Amino acid sequence: MPLLIAIGMSFCWVSSAFTEKHPIKAGNEDKERYLNEIFENISIQKDVVFGEAVNAKGIKESLALDVYMPENDNIKKRPVIVWMHGGGFRYGNDKTQSYIVEMAKRFAKKGYVCISIDYRLREKPLEDIAGTLSDAVEDATKALKWVRKNSKSLNIDRSKIIVGGGSAGGILGSNLFFGDKAKKKAKAGVIGFVNLWGTTGEKWGQLNRYKKAPPTIIVHGTSDELVPYSNSVELVKKLTANSVHNELVTFKDAGHTPVKHMDEFEIKIAAFLYGLI
Repeated sequence: MPLLIAIGMSFCWVSSAFTEKHPIKAGNEDKERYLNEIFENISIQKDVVFGEAVNAKGIKESLALDVYMPENDNIKKRPVIVWMHGGGFRYGNDKTQSYIVEMAKRFAKKGYVCISIDYRLREKPLEDIAGTLSDAVEDATKALKWVRKNSKSLNIDRSKIIVGGGSAGGILGSNLFFGDKAKKKAKAGVIGFVNLWGTTGEKWGQLNRYKKAPPTIIVHGTSDELVPYSNSVELVKKLTANSVHNELVTFKDAGHTPVKHMDEFEIKIAAFLYGLI
């Protein structure tokens, strides 16, 4: 059985009284939007270009995203989750990473709009970590700008943006919100951060801006050999010290990318986000 730990429950966010959370009658039970799966079908719009950038090879490339939405949904202003894939910032990984796609589908069925984005990658990211992070943060910021700009057409509430990232995507998110180059404009409308086993150490960026950071839930296994679990423990301490609402979901003896526990951490994430929207 996993060990689930909640740390640092100080609430620094403001909840809107206008969020539409409708219980849906399903058989003999009530299912709550955003907590439970209430839509059977979703639509997926693939390869929507949100910008372009010059990559590490000096070549201009298009940046694309996929949009996951519940079908036959009559809610006009819905929270959105922007998902960022992992893969060590290396070529061969993209927005179609299997567990990112699965999370996007699961949360779209709960009523969220989910968006999985691409960002610039490199053949040898370790040779220029600063440049790798700078590119990725710039691209993620550009994707968030696109989400805000297109919020009306997608029936998105631009004041209820959540960012989620796995592994390298979690490192990207950590730098986006806690890094020394974190931009205020990237945080506009962001009410939560979902970090899946991607808490960076000093090697992947200096994290030192915690005040006014978004509420954060972290999922991590204690036996992760790629991204040390101790990184997440340390991050929780710093978030708590800065009165940032946070929760650490720990899976004892689990390694990197503990997707076999997805059913369990999906429930924890859904509950955490429900309290934010």
